[in-house]
Amino acid sequence: MGLQISEEVPQDYLSEVEHILSHEDFMALEQFTQHQWTTRFMHSVNVSYLSWILARKFGCDEKAAARAGLLHDFCLYDFSEETPTGEHQAFYHPKAAAENSTRLFDISEREEAAIRSHMFPLGPLPKNKEAWIITLADKICATMEFCHVAIALARKNRLVVKRASA
Repeated sequence: MGLQISEEVPQDYLSEVEHILSHEDFMALEQFTQHQWTTRFMHSVNVSYLSWILARKFGCDEKAAARAGLLHDFCLYDFSEETPTGEHQAFYHPKAAAENSTRLFDISEREEAAIRSHMFPLGPLPKNKEAWIITLADKICATMEFCHVAIALARKNRLVVKRASA
């Protein structure tokens, strides 16, 4: 089962990230839940694409933004499990994602810095424009993913809540 990409995805975005998207280890992120309802793969693609759009808008390195956005959570383990170092997940996973990305992909120092700092303010201060973009895009995507769950739960609960008769 390979990766199927919609024809609607801009080719200039795709050319920057297709080799990562189609990598077997990266595709394995599909098995991990992220933010209650989505997969880590989907979350990473969302962050990547938004980062690419923002980088284009602000005249930043769109390739670095797209790649770092895609790899910012590149960890092949369940985030609910204890980390090998005992660190909280928020501090541990950016380092693990940077190490995995460096090992499997030829990432730049700029991309690595963005991956390591994407949990700001819980982690290091982002030191380049692309790192700030990844940090922002990650927060936006996580919020949207959580809101999707909240909206779905609210809708479900409205169906079962009855008005008290006056």
